[in-house]
Amino acid sequence: MTPAVEVHDLTVAYQQKPALWDVDLTVTPGSLMGIVGPNGAGKTTLLKAILGLIPVVSGDVLVHGRPYRQQRRRVAYVPQKSSVDWDFPTTVFDLVRMGTYGRLGWFRRPSRAENDMTRQALAQVGLTDFRDRQIGQLSGGQQQRAFLARSLVQEADVFVLDEPFQGVDAVTERAVIDILRKLRDEGKTILVVHHDLTTVPTYFDAVTLLNVQVIASGAVGEIFTPENLHRAYGEAAR
Repeated sequence: MTPAVEVHDLTVAYQQKPALWDVDLTVTPGSLMGIVGPNGAGKTTLLKAILGLIPVVSGDVLVHGRPYRQQRRRVAYVPQKSSVDWDFPTTVFDLVRMGTYGRLGWFRRPSRAENDMTRQALAQVGLTDFRDRQIGQLSGGQQQRAFLARSLVQEADVFVLDEPFQGVDAVTERAVIDILRKLRDEGKTILVVHHDLTTVPTYFDAVTLLNVQVIASGAVGEIFTPENLHRAYGEAAR
């Protein structure tokens, strides 16, 4: 089976200091993988490198066996909330519908089909009643749901989420993980940067422990051990 995502020999450096070093990663199709590690471990950098958002020193990224640039439309990205301009003058409905633009191209306007998809995605994340609000008027949890809805209308095969549970309430966190599990059950592949070690065993099928290098990666039951956590976090894992 061709992996959903393959990373080979990936190195990223900032001002000649490695942020990622010789990273190899294989993600099985239809898996829900958490990427965890201490602050400064390179988790967000790894996602951005996979998505071609930052330059790399070396390495290759394949999505379903082909270079990412050829598979861009098959990948949906939910960034950290802190990286979004929440003052941008757009409504929740328009933000979510933007997820259809990659399929439409430059010259086609959204049709009834795209509007229907947008409404369905908003219903799926529980934001139907907020569709006409400016995005900055949403709570933190609602903002995260809006970006998740935007990723849903992309009809992607691979979903990449950077800290989707950061700053959200327990209800939103449960709603988001339920949606991610449903996507996984439909055969989608999901990569999630995550910081709460206590929920890793219940949220994810697979986990990658990262600290500039990949410490260990694979099924949660095999990888998420005290020994590997100590290797990734040092004394902080005790």
